[in-house]
Amino acid sequence: MVMKRIFLVLVIAILSANTVHAQYWCVWKHTNGIVLGLSSDEKWAFFLQKNDAGVQNIYKVELKTNFVTPVTNFTERPVISGIVIFGKPAIIYLRAASNTGSDVHVYRVDVLGTDPPIDITPKDEISSKKILGLAYNGRYVYYTSDKGPGTKKDTWRYDCQQYILELAFTNDKDYETLCWSRDQTHLLLRDPNTREIFSHDIETTDNVQVQIPIDATKIQTAFYGPMNTTMLMLTNGSVITAKMSSPTAVDPIDNIEAASKFKDVTGVELSLNGKYTHLVFADPKNFHEKIIETASGVELALNPDPNPVDLVIGPKESSVLYMGSSKELRKGIANNSLYLYDFVKKTTKELTLIK
Repeated sequence: MVMKRIFLVLVIAILSANTVHAQYWCVWKHTNGIVLGLSSDEKWAFFLQKNDAGVQNIYKVELKTNFVTPVTNFTERPVISGIVIFGKPAIIYLRAASNTGSDVHVYRVDVLGTDPPIDITPKDEISSKKILGLAYNGRYVYYTSDKGPGTKKDTWRYDCQQYILELAFTNDKDYETLCWSRDQTHLLLRDPNTREIFSHDIETTDNVQVQIPIDATKIQTAFYGPMNTTMLMLTNGSVITAKMSSPTAVDPIDNIEAASKFKDVTGVELSLNGKYTHLVFADPKNFHEKIIETASGVELALNPDPNPVDLVIGPKESSVLYMGSSKELRKGIANNSLYLYDFVKKTTKELTLIK
């Protein structure tokens, strides 16, 4: 088998029991979901923290001045999670529409203006939702939505340019959405029972099983490479990539390349243009994330904390936003600093203290 050191790469998001974070190429399993990301011009950073009423809201900090202001100021029903979108500065976020908490809706809010948030989701009376991620080009925000306990989770997408909702996949077997193709025409799905992987055509609704020369039950997650000619897979804590002879067929095992340097990985993503690799590690006593420079394989030292969390690489791939001290988080300390690391200058700037 041809073995090579390979490093994968991504930018933003996502997903724990109640919090979600997003990146650009696939569903992103993140450690906390407090750090939301940077604006496309990288002048603002966004994060979640509690206001004076003790309710979690969206805040922004201007990178030039470190001046912090609220984006939302709810006094009941906290913001659950959010994702920064491209173009006109805005955030898509989740929040219950009533005090029952059983009707989570999706909202869009202008982060630099004074207009009230806009509810952009169908008015389901009982519905749980989770943001899955943002398409690499910023066109769509993908999320799942059910119709109450015990119902299937359909995959929806919000068109950030035309401001419309589309049903991308109607679920009939509890399929799990893993990622979306570069051209946004297909979803990669997984059957939760057999663990088999399928390519779903959003337009025709056809599902075609993807042939993979690996035991599907050992694959933790999978997603298309940036050009849709490779598939990236996380299996047994290691990241591997394989060439694809077609959109539904992975080449034989001899063509698989493995990233053997890092073990016990639970999440992997690529930065916007594949310049950096974002890895998440599972150890509950030392949960942490790493950013790897793809070409050199060098790990970036994000001072001051050796085990930073909630990393989000900026859209320009020139900096990374993150929350420091996983050690303090493990001790249950609420207050934590928000940092910005400059890839070029190799310097770290403390932006604010997250309450």
